Order: sequence, then C-alpha cells, then structure tokens
Amino acid sequence: MACSSVVHFPAMIIMPSTKFKIHQKPPQIRAHNYRDEGKSRHVVDENLQVLRERIEEVKMKERLEKCFVCDKQGWNYTATTAALYLKKKRKKQLDQFIELLWVVGGTIGFTFLGCTLCLYLTSLLIHFN
Repeated sequence: MACSSVVHFPAMIIMPSTKFKIHQKPPQIRAHNYRDEGKSRHVVDENLQVLRERIEEVKMKERLEKCFVCDKQGWNYTATTAALYLKKKRKKQLDQFIELLWVVGGTIGFTFLGCTLCLYLTSLLIHFN
C-alpha cells in the first residue's frame, strides 16, 4: 500500500487595486561610455551651478529674516550699524574665550585633584603596611 499525502494550500486571491495605481514613467537607463564623459561632466557642472544659486537664495532669505522683526503691527525693520555689529561680535568672542578658560581651568583643576587623591591613597597604603 502506498500512501500519498495531499497538501492543501489556501488559495490566494490577488486583486489589482485600481484605487492606488500610480502611473509613472519608467526611468531611462543609459549606458555611459568614454564618449559621454564630456557631456555628463557638463551636466554635473550645470547642476552644481543651479545648486550654488539656490544656496545663495537661501542665504539671502536668512539674511533678510535676520533684519526683520515680526511685531504685532506688522514687519518692522531693525537697523543694524557697524558699531552694534562689532559690539555683538566682541561680546561673542569674549564669551567664547571665557568658556575656553573655564574648560582649561577645570581640566587642570581636576587633574591636580585626581593626582593629589592618588598620592594620598598611596601614602595611606604604604603607611598601614
């Protein structure tokens, strides 16, 4: 007697969803060879130029936003003089210098404190032995 096993798999129904179909143009795939190097280099240069222009636009918008202050009545221009700019710049540099001194001083202080603690513990171990 030969036994044969029959395996039943559940049927999978695949229904295409027309609701979510997005018709996209398939991307063009193009092989590059040594003759296309000059053309592709020009395309890259053009793209970089466009990118540089967009970066300049964003920088200009940021500069303009810094000059304007939103007020309840509307946009008011805040005048900035060279003296005010230099004063802010010097204050920023002074703050950075103080922060640097704080970090260096703290590092040196913790180093001395750690070394002193190690010497103290070493002398205690030697004294008790």
